[in-house]
Amino acid sequence: MKPAKRNSAALILLSFSIFCLACSKEKIPEEVLAKVYVENIIAGETYSSNVDSLKVHKQSVFNKYKITEKEFEAELEKYYDDKAKWEDFFKKANDYLNDLKKSNAIN
Repeated sequence: MKPAKRNSAALILLSFSIFCLACSKEKIPEEVLAKVYVENIIAGETYSSNVDSLKVHKQSVFNKYKITEKEFEAELEKYYDDKAKWEDFFKKANDYLNDLKKSNAIN
């Protein structure tokens, strides 16, 4: 009976440790989130008629910023729920889009 109790305690400790590590992971910085958002919208406009090219380009954006699509969507979801946070985020995204236009990176 004692080994089972010890194993249960170890399992609980391990589960708690994994949970803490997952929670402590730093979120995606807002500036990065805004850039990924804008670059994915541009990709959607550019490659709307070619689904394969769109997937490849979107993946290259995620790779560029070293995040996954799942992480991006999860972080963006947090912004949808907070109007003030969303407005601040959208302003940063709009500023980045304007910077790209000024630098002639996009038309």
